[in-house]
Amino acid sequence: MVLDLGALGARRIGRLLTLVVIALLAALFRALGPVEGLATNTMLLGFLLLAAFVAGELARELRLPKITGYLVIGILFGPHVLRLLPQETVEGFRLINGVALSVIALQAGGELRLSHAGERLAGILTTTVLQIVLVLVGVAAVVFSARGLFPALDGHGFRVVLAVALIFGLVAVANSPATVIAVMTELRARGPLADAVLGVSVLKDVLILLLIAVVIPAAVVLVEPARGFDFRQVGELSLTIALALASGALVGWLIGLYLEKVAAQPILFVLAVAFAIVELAEVLGLESEFYILMSMSAGFVVQNFSIQGPRFVRALEANTLPVYALFFSVAGADLNLEVIPVVWKAGIVIIVARAALMSMSTYLAAAAARELPVIRRHAWTGFLAQAGVTLTLATIVRERFAAWGGEEVAAIVIAMIAVNQLIGPPLFRFSLLTAGESNLDSVRSATR
Repeated sequence: MVLDLGALGARRIGRLLTLVVIALLAALFRALGPVEGLATNTMLLGFLLLAAFVAGELARELRLPKITGYLVIGILFGPHVLRLLPQETVEGFRLINGVALSVIALQAGGELRLSHAGERLAGILTTTVLQIVLVLVGVAAVVFSARGLFPALDGHGFRVVLAVALIFGLVAVANSPATVIAVMTELRARGPLADAVLGVSVLKDVLILLLIAVVIPAAVVLVEPARGFDFRQVGELSLTIALALASGALVGWLIGLYLEKVAAQPILFVLAVAFAIVELAEVLGLESEFYILMSMSAGFVVQNFSIQGPRFVRALEANTLPVYALFFSVAGADLNLEVIPVVWKAGIVIIVARAALMSMSTYLAAAAARELPVIRRHAWTGFLAQAGVTLTLATIVRERFAAWGGEEVAAIVIAMIAVNQLIGPPLFRFSLLTAGESNLDSVRSATR
């Protein structure tokens, strides 16, 4: 055992030294290489992916999800810490990152099996509704009561404070299906807990877009009553969601047809499909949230309405290592931790309130739906992580509500994402292992 522990410690030190060497090489390239251009971005992306791979292995040895290592290395390499990746380079990764997110969303849809989710349908619906109501209202009430922690609200009246509180309630509802599927894929998790968390996460990802169309205009009306509520926006967004889901279903049918009739190079084919979905969404004028819906819809159709589901999922799983390393390391680089010291008091209040309300609402919903005890106790951990839609909300708030503290609200939202994205995956991983839903022998032996 002593020898084993010594070898393990030496391996961890070796990985840390490897990360230091990669960082030094990246810094040397930044100092001596070309200032900008495709070649520069490609080299920096290579350094980031290599470091993310090593950090993911180190995280696994520390009994953390690999994506925690990806996120941390992205934060360290990003424009706000070591500055090895300038902001322009991170923004240049957006298209590649979009393809990675599309692959993850395809996998989320592909993992959502009607035969499994159907058994938990009552629990999924009850949990989704109760989370939306209790978390939105509860966090809004906490923010309204603790308004003294928000300097930007000083001097503003009841309406502005209530509008900000509603926006924070909306932000608190959102979670990250990409993170859920990444942790599940790493553990190859299968079981009632995994099915319940994935089902709720996917359903909420659809509904959160409708909530944005309702809550944001409502906040505007509170601040500026003369403008009135924009019902047209709700209708347009509903049609857009329907278009994204229908387009995704068509893509899913075509994927199933290809895998059945051609079946050549399925691993490369699913990457090409992810790229095509991103391009199709751009042609249709859809934002990133909607190509995520398209991808989920496509994966869902292949899995549940064709016989090619298992082959499709295997092809997606073959891409998981580079895809997850890319997506989560770039997501980490995009997080600005410099805002945390400025907004930490308000951030802590909201993060703690959100976690408590998420746990309570999930437990009550699971109990009402007579779900298994493991779901009642542990499912809430799968809903802590935030990304994607939450970042979009931060951008919307910063742009539309600058006059009444939008910049500060956006900073708190980003701080919430950073903290929840770091604490959420390890907790969910622990829950899946505790529930016995991991199917990796190596993971089982690592936790003994």
